[in-house]
Amino acid sequence: MLRIFRVSGGSMRPSLSSGDWIVTSRHRAPRIKDIVVASTDSGHHIVKRVASMTGDSMRLAGDNSRLASSYCESPIVGSSCIGTVIASFRPPLSVRFDFPEPL
Repeated sequence: MLRIFRVSGGSMRPSLSSGDWIVTSRHRAPRIKDIVVASTDSGHHIVKRVASMTGDSMRLAGDNSRLASSYCESPIVGSSCIGTVIASFRPPLSVRFDFPEPL
């Protein structure tokens, strides 16, 4: 199943910017360095990069080292992952299908 989300905030800059739209898929399991959308305990959605995976848990990280996130401090269960980002687009239409880590 594909889902579309709008990015809010700058924690994923330069890979994704606030206002970008992302397309996720549940058909592709997340891997280390993938960008994912995860659901928090409070029901909000976060967009982060998979930093590490152990068993059924993963640790997430933002690309922007200047913006810390409490969601990156402890692992989350894999079932919290809503989908892996497979594409992004930014008005006026500029579509991307690759998301390399920042240098």
